[in-house]
Amino acid sequence: MNYENPQLISALAAEYVLGTLRGKARERFESLKFGNENVAREIGYWEAHLNEMALHLEPIQPRDYVLQNIRQRLGFANSAESRSELDTSNSNVVQIKQGSKSSSNVNVAWKWWSGLATAAALILAVVVSTNLDTVAPQQAQSIAVINSADEKALWSIDVLSTEIRVKVTASVPRLANNDYQLWIVPASGAAPISLGVMQQSGEFYLSKPSDFDNIEIAAIAVSKEPKGGSPNGAPTEVLYATELAYL
Repeated sequence: MNYENPQLISALAAEYVLGTLRGKARERFESLKFGNENVAREIGYWEAHLNEMALHLEPIQPRDYVLQNIRQRLGFANSAESRSELDTSNSNVVQIKQGSKSSSNVNVAWKWWSGLATAAALILAVVVSTNLDTVAPQQAQSIAVINSADEKALWSIDVLSTEIRVKVTASVPRLANNDYQLWIVPASGAAPISLGVMQQSGEFYLSKPSDFDNIEIAAIAVSKEPKGGSPNGAPTEVLYATELAYL
């Protein structure tokens, strides 16, 4: 495998941080981060922006058995201890007793794993970066990562103040006779609005519509179009869609 390919490194780094890269493949990639600056940089990129995105997501109370399994896997309690410490009353609130590990440690671990799991589940998507190559980078207003059905990151979307930054990973299927096109879907039920035809590799910027910030957006979507884009101003075949996370 060519670990000098920037797009491949980006795709593997995204899967590594999301937790979908497993087994021997994960072990091999993890060993590279200590000696390969490009790998370490991409891992840092995805960690920073997935965690930033997770901070703006509304927490969801897990069911008892979910928290129990998480505690066991993190080594805070064995199976018997976890069962005995769960509140078996009719209350929906999970009670955690003080033990050898404090509840604050459990909460920190839960927030970490919850953030990554939520980001992976979004079929949005996400994720963006600030432009590190400029002296005064624009700050992202909203972000999204568009994933495949098997949770591989395909595109990261960064909505800036005047433009939209898109980063393509190596997991994006290449289209020889078609183009991908990016759209926003208004929550009002109005017709989708095109943001432009997408490149199939690398990083690129799209113009941000002047009324973008005044539109309540239900989703951001990618469609498959004939070469050059939609022939009639509407999506031909929607392939992926996700929500934007506002910062």
